[in-house]
Amino acid sequence: MPNYLDLLESLLIAIALGVLIGAERGIASIRKQGEEKATFAGIRTFTLISLLGALSLHFARVFEKTVFVVAFLGLILLVTAAYIVTSNKEKDVGTTTEITAILTFLYGALCVTEYRLVAVVLAIVTTVILYTKKPAHLFLGRITDEEFYATLKFAVIAFVVLPFLPRDDYFGFFNPYRIWIIVVIISGIEFGSYIVVKLMNPRKGMVVMGFLGGIISSTALVIDASRKSKVEEKLAGSLAFSSSIASSTVFLKLLAEVYVVNSAVLKDVAFPLLLMFALGIIGALFVWQKGKEENEMITVNLKSPFTLTPALKFGALFAFILLVTSFANRYFGTRGLYVTSALSGLVNLDAPTVSLANLAYRFVTVEAAKYGIVIACCINTVSKALISYFIGSKEFSRLVFLAFSFPVAGGAVYLLVSIST
Repeated sequence: MPNYLDLLESLLIAIALGVLIGAERGIASIRKQGEEKATFAGIRTFTLISLLGALSLHFARVFEKTVFVVAFLGLILLVTAAYIVTSNKEKDVGTTTEITAILTFLYGALCVTEYRLVAVVLAIVTTVILYTKKPAHLFLGRITDEEFYATLKFAVIAFVVLPFLPRDDYFGFFNPYRIWIIVVIISGIEFGSYIVVKLMNPRKGMVVMGFLGGIISSTALVIDASRKSKVEEKLAGSLAFSSSIASSTVFLKLLAEVYVVNSAVLKDVAFPLLLMFALGIIGALFVWQKGKEENEMITVNLKSPFTLTPALKFGALFAFILLVTSFANRYFGTRGLYVTSALSGLVNLDAPTVSLANLAYRFVTVEAAKYGIVIACCINTVSKALISYFIGSKEFSRLVFLAFSFPVAGGAVYLLVSIST
């Protein structure tokens, strides 16, 4: 006996997907203010196209297999005819709606198969792509040729070369494939934040820009803010607040990196890193009162992190710190590991964190890895405060030192209490 309820459910899903995509196309048509352009299909047509795809595939299974092929070819002819008619009336004609109609038909057909979830996901993704036309064009307009070319180079190295890297462990800890995939993941996180920055209004707000800047590069943001504080001294409070948010966000980013590299370590490093994050936010709030009195909003000048040279440098630094940390722990014990963590934290925070997380439970104890990460965080925060002192204005550096002292003090107290007990 046919299962009518399953068929009805599949058809209703197909209708819902057609309504979703059709609604977006209808909204896009309405938003073309002052333009009287012929529209190939709206919400009703897309709903029917999706339903046609579902029914034609169902009929092909029950009656004749050629039903689906005939229906699909008929839709192709209809779409082609509509495009020809529209192109004769207008000079500037795209094919987005026509291609979307074909995809909607196929999504509807998928709804009567075991791949209904795939159809739902693809329909949602398609709607998002269609709806974000303006932000996408705005983003492309802000991308320079140099940034795009650098991204292409990195993509080739990351996704073409990656599969050919050896996956064996050399010297017990050096795995080229694992090292590079971590580099790709971290760069991907940073690039995702960079895209959001590019899409946003540069003056959206200090909190958001500071948060995203912290994910991309908190050091770069502090350097840029320090330089601006010399030029526009009245923005010292806003710049210090944004720098504090960025420096605090780093601790959340490190948690994500630890989870990716070695999730077993996450439960051990979560408390100290969240503690430093919370104290960093408290420190930022102390300088907020100064910043909110300033009428002007700040902008953040950050370069794309998704480029080849920084990625290669980070990969080399990661491998080097892995080697040095393993060597220091083997021959000098935990003290050598802590010294290595401190020195590494002066120049970079990602590399020592992922290195220690990678070595934990294998070559170093989880306690040593945890303490090494906290030491690197404290030293790195102090180094950024020193940057503000040497590059920024007096007022800016004073506020930065005030805000940064909270997470540094918290990390130091945590180390003293934990190690002594």
